[in-house]
Amino acid sequence: MKSAGNIQDPLSKVSRRALFGRVVVAGAGSALLLGTALPAEAKMAQKDAGYQQMPKGDQSCSNCSLFIAPDSCPLVDGPINPQGWCRYHQNKS
Repeated sequence: MKSAGNIQDPLSKVSRRALFGRVVVAGAGSALLLGTALPAEAKMAQKDAGYQQMPKGDQSCSNCSLFIAPDSCPLVDGPINPQGWCRYHQNKS
């Protein structure tokens, strides 16, 4: 029967630099796999964004930096009226 003192820890021969490198590679690989497996972030419903078909004062979708002509927004789902407005309006600079 061998004593426990004769058994070497397998990690004792791995340098910290090599171990760190393996951890970084494993983490990057996991992030890459998860990034390709997760669905795209969903847009919010018009109601949740406080979207309305009319402008609010001088603010309208057509002068918002988020508006994508002719009728789209990266935050709000569905067709967007260029004369509409939502609470996420950001003036174009």
